[in-house]
Amino acid sequence: MKVKSKLLAALSSLVDHAVAPRAAMADRSILTEIEAAIARCTDKHDVPVNEECVHEILFRVSNAPGSITFLSRRISSRLDATRDSTVAMKTLVLLHRLLRGGDRYFEQDLQNMWSCGELRMDLSWCSADKGHLHSFLLSYSLFLQERLGWIINQAGLLEPIRSPQSLFRSHKEEAAEWLLYRLSKSQILLDRTMDCLPSNPSFSSQVMQSAFNIILRESFRVYDGFSDGMELVVSSYSELDKPPKSLALDVLNKALTQTPSLHDFYENCKRSVCWKSLDYPHVRIITAAEVSSVEQKLPAGYHCPPSTSSGDKEATEMMTKQKHRQDAAVKEAEFGSHDATNVLFSRKFETTISTVWVEFDEEDSQNSSFSLGGVDDCFTGASDDVLTEVDGSWQGKREATR
Repeated sequence: MKVKSKLLAALSSLVDHAVAPRAAMADRSILTEIEAAIARCTDKHDVPVNEECVHEILFRVSNAPGSITFLSRRISSRLDATRDSTVAMKTLVLLHRLLRGGDRYFEQDLQNMWSCGELRMDLSWCSADKGHLHSFLLSYSLFLQERLGWIINQAGLLEPIRSPQSLFRSHKEEAAEWLLYRLSKSQILLDRTMDCLPSNPSFSSQVMQSAFNIILRESFRVYDGFSDGMELVVSSYSELDKPPKSLALDVLNKALTQTPSLHDFYENCKRSVCWKSLDYPHVRIITAAEVSSVEQKLPAGYHCPPSTSSGDKEATEMMTKQKHRQDAAVKEAEFGSHDATNVLFSRKFETTISTVWVEFDEEDSQNSSFSLGGVDDCFTGASDDVLTEVDGSWQGKREATR
C-alpha cells in the first residue's frame, strides 16, 4: 500500500508540473489579448470606440477571474501616460462602456477597483490647457467618478449604491431615507451631466459626440426617476417624520435652481444636429410658490433647521436672475390654486417593463424585502440603453454569467 500511495503521489506531482505551466501560459495569453484590445479601442483615430473590442474585453475578463485588476491598471496607466486628447477621451469612453456593458459582478468588481485605488483617472495635465477638448475631458472624468457610485440593479434599473443600513430604524424610516438619498444622488449626477455640455458642439470631435450621447441618454433615465420620486415625496410629505421632512426640503430647494438649468440644458442639446433626434424628457420646472406650498404642510411651531447644502445659496442667486421665468411658471402653478399641491409634478405614473433578463438568487430575493409604496418603481431603467449597445451574442454570455 505504501508503494502504491507513493506512486500515486509521484504521478500527481508530475501532472501538476505539466499542467501548471500550461495554465500560466493561458493566463498570460488572456492578459495579452486584453491589453491588445485596450490598445485597439484607444488609438489616436477620431472615430467612436470599436464595439467589438469592448465585447472582447468583457468576454476575456469574465473568463479569467482576477483579470479585472490587470484591466483597471492598464486603463489607469493609459490615462497616466498619454497627453493626446483623443486617446484620453477614448479611454474614458471605454471605461464608461465597460461599466454599462458588464454584468453586475463585473460592475461591482470595477467599482471595487476604483475604491481601492487600482483604477484611477488622473487628468491633471488637462488643467494647464483651457481648450474645449481638455475642458470636456475634465468634466467627463468627474461625471464618471460620480457614475462609479451607481449600479444597474437586478431589475435593469440605474440606481445609486446603497449606503450601509442601520439595524435600529423602522421600515418606514429606512424606505424614506433611501428614497431621499436616491433623489439627492440624482441631482448630483444631473449636475455632472450639465457640466459636460461641449462649449462648441458644432466643432466637437466624433469621439466627443459619442461620449456625450451616452451621457445624455443616461441622464434621461436618471431624470425620469428623479421626477417620479419627487412626485412620491410630495404626495407623502405630510406622513414623513421631522428629519426626512428637512431632507425633502433640501431636495426641493435644490430642484428650485436645478430644474430651470436642466430645462435650458436640454433645449441647447436639442438645437444641435448631433443630439436633436434623441427622446428628451419633459422637465417640470419647480417654482418658489410650489416649494412654499409644501412648506405649509409643516406642523405648527416646527421650524426646519437651516440647510447645510450649497443648494440654498444657489437658490438665492438664481431666484433673482430668473425671476421673469419663474413668474410665468407661478401663473401655471396657480391654476386651480385651491389646492396647489395637486399640480405638483403632474406627470402621470407609467410602468416601465424592463427587457433585461435577470436570474434572482435565493439570497438576493430574501435581502430585498422592503419598499415604500412606489419607491422601488420610481426610477426608470437603463436597460434600453444597455440593449442598444450590447449585441445578441455578447448579451447571451452576459446572461449566462448571471
